[in-house]
Amino acid sequence: MTMTEQHHSAQRFHITITGKGAHAARPHEGIDVIVIGSHIISALYALPGRSSTLALGITRLSAGNSWNVLPQTAEIEGIVNTQTQQDPSQINALIAGIAAGFGAETAVNWQPTGTSTA
Repeated sequence: MTMTEQHHSAQRFHITITGKGAHAARPHEGIDVIVIGSHIISALYALPGRSSTLALGITRLSAGNSWNVLPQTAEIEGIVNTQTQQDPSQINALIAGIAAGFGAETAVNWQPTGTSTA
């Protein structure tokens, strides 16, 4: 590969956040995965500002099915496109650190999209 050629890599990610469900009238008894997911999304969208080789998109956020209960889990999905092979360990650590700060846990799964080009 010459210096003018770029290698593009795309990876899909799926984040599961596990907190503690609670009645909305008693949020202090729970660990709110919606608030945590919001913080994670904000932090992820800040990453491309630090790198001209990274593009990131959040494409799905899902949590709960009731208007008066804080859900126990939330899911976030999206895609990361890079001009170089990206090691997701830094992103995983960011996600886990935010969740841990609120007392929640996360699991992150990465999948190549098959759209890598050289």
